[in-house]
Amino acid sequence: MGKRLEAEPAFRARLTVEAGRRVLTGAGEFFASNRALVGHAKRAAGGTTLRYYWRGADRDLYRVTIESHDTERGPVTGLEAQRCAAPWGLTQREHEVLTCVAVGMTNPETAARVGCGTRTVATHVENVLAKLEAPTRAAAAALAVAEQALLAPFAEPGGEPLAASGGQPLAEPDGQAGRRRAVWKGFSRGEARRRPIRLGAIYPLEGSRRFDAQAMRRGAAIAVDELNARGGVAGRRVDHLAIEISGDTDDDLLRAVDYLRSHDVDAITLGNVSPRYHLGAITRAAEYRAPLLHSMVAPSIAELVHDNPGVLGQTFQVCATETAYLSGFIRTLDLLTQSGQWRPGNRRVVAVVREDGFGAEQAQGLDALAAAHGWRLAAMVPVPDTGVAWPAVVAALRAEDPAAVLVCTYIEDELRAFLRELRGSGLRSQVYTVWTPTIPRFGERMEGLAEGLLWSTVIGTYGDPLSARFIERYRRAYGDEPGSGSAAIHYDMIHMLAGAWATVGRPWDFGAVVRSLRESVHRGAAGPYYFGGRGQRALAYPDDTSDASLAHAHLVYQVQDGRSRVIAPVELSHHRFRPLRVQPGGHAG
Repeated sequence: MGKRLEAEPAFRARLTVEAGRRVLTGAGEFFASNRALVGHAKRAAGGTTLRYYWRGADRDLYRVTIESHDTERGPVTGLEAQRCAAPWGLTQREHEVLTCVAVGMTNPETAARVGCGTRTVATHVENVLAKLEAPTRAAAAALAVAEQALLAPFAEPGGEPLAASGGQPLAEPDGQAGRRRAVWKGFSRGEARRRPIRLGAIYPLEGSRRFDAQAMRRGAAIAVDELNARGGVAGRRVDHLAIEISGDTDDDLLRAVDYLRSHDVDAITLGNVSPRYHLGAITRAAEYRAPLLHSMVAPSIAELVHDNPGVLGQTFQVCATETAYLSGFIRTLDLLTQSGQWRPGNRRVVAVVREDGFGAEQAQGLDALAAAHGWRLAAMVPVPDTGVAWPAVVAALRAEDPAAVLVCTYIEDELRAFLRELRGSGLRSQVYTVWTPTIPRFGERMEGLAEGLLWSTVIGTYGDPLSARFIERYRRAYGDEPGSGSAAIHYDMIHMLAGAWATVGRPWDFGAVVRSLRESVHRGAAGPYYFGGRGQRALAYPDDTSDASLAHAHLVYQVQDGRSRVIAPVELSHHRFRPLRVQPGGHAG
């Protein structure tokens, strides 16, 4: 039988720093050549555990662990250095570059530190990202810190005399030329400080969306403050990097996305920007692969995500599309007539819809749905987002004299202009609109024009305990009302992301965070979120599912005495519909 060969055990060197700062070791030769390790052990505070990599005087790599404990005589510290392989298969230079990246150095600073050109550093960074499977520098830095994989120093350190096991001083070896300064930045006493989570957000600053955008930003800020007050997410502080864009052009949005990408954010939330430009911004953000959450309802977004899951699979829509407003409109008319709350003079309806959001397919669908329920779609009028010629629209309505008019506009100024024109025309059709009345203090700015208005939203606060707590926090923080939509939605977005980050434990692992979001159900201030809809969107109840625990309720309100009251669905309503005094055709409501 041949002789059994066993692997040689990895070299280990240990020392102990006693309470009186006396250093004991049986590996005097090793520590004489790596004297700075003794200084590290002496500086360790009680209760400290610290791990890092060390390039020894023999050019081998060592995994260093320092543990310090308080005793009756004072702190006692043990240090162990074990010869090892580099993490992730990094070369020595790549490990040095990763450490520089992790402590926040730029490429030029790294080049000066490690002694090579900036182009070479850039190549090393690319190699590091590939080996760590990290999408960004920030992700690589966070992983290195989380795994305590930093390298210190970049060259043989100097130090101070040691004592051998018997307590006799060791002779210092001759100085070694060409030493570089050690990098100790980022190695604090105790655990290495964790990189904060960076949350990017884009909000419209000016124009008719400014009130909604302010609510979004405030709601998100409350969530971030709550998380940080609890110690962050898995010990990581959350930084909210919010960008306000002054215009609604493609260039504005793309520049904002690029800015967030350059700052290595871990997720992006997107405010309700113009539907004309949001597809470009979402597509650009997808190249970065970080999760993106938004509450825009254009069907084109969900369809694009559905058709391109490999490219846009990190995009999440936290609500249903505006197509749900069409079915909700007919469902509400049925509820009101069948319950006897409303007796219209005819069964004609007209839909005024955004030309960017609805097409022939939606028109055919609404026509068929209306007919199936005994209503007749007299006209479907497409209008632009802004600059609508409302006198011409109202003139077309007068020609049809419909019982009800659906008006899909998300621009408050446009809705006000429509209501003013309609009231001045004498037409008594019941107006049903969407979303816009969720904006804070909408009723005050309508100057009484909204009285009797029906409106709906596929996502919003319920008035339940979770919503009530959020509303009270908002009032305390800002002395203002949050509205019933965007503030709570963006508050919930942050907490959804925080839940995924906490579950995964690695915010920079975008793929794992996306999977967690995709598989989870979150109950927030604006209801339940489950991304089971087409194009990775949230569900609406009862449009998408009969399970209200998985979906936002499609809420229908009526403005009564200046306040919005829920009238549907019936299980959430506490008020009845108030009909107009005179309906089309001269019939009382």
